[in-house]
Amino acid sequence: MYAQQWAWLNSRAKDQKSSRASFLEDDESIVDRLPDLGPFNYIIELLSRIGVAMNSGSGVHAITWQELDAFMRSTSIRLNLWEAETIRKLSAIYANSIMQFDDKNVPAPFISGREKERIAGNLKSALRNIVVKER
Repeated sequence: MYAQQWAWLNSRAKDQKSSRASFLEDDESIVDRLPDLGPFNYIIELLSRIGVAMNSGSGVHAITWQELDAFMRSTSIRLNLWEAETIRKLSAIYANSIMQFDDKNVPAPFISGREKERIAGNLKSALRNIVVKER
């Protein structure tokens, strides 16, 4: 879910030149729109340091084992098998999601509690306006 939401925020809505993240309101941050991973946030930090995906002439692709190995050698960070496989899977999910979401009008895969409250407030306000106009 995290990698999909990250990709959704970094992709463009239909006919837009900028990412969805660039249209967030001033009081919102990208972090507010992402699920909390608790003790596993370090995996996302590592993925971000490595590079979440590769961009090539034929599209966006998951990072390779060679890139992961080069990162570990150059930083002296040793990842266990589960961490390395998880980082690769998240990269693949991100790359596939970018291709799925870019230049399309699709809903966000994740809605935070704060966003749900904002949507509910807007809906209540709209319904009140309808009721008041009908009286």
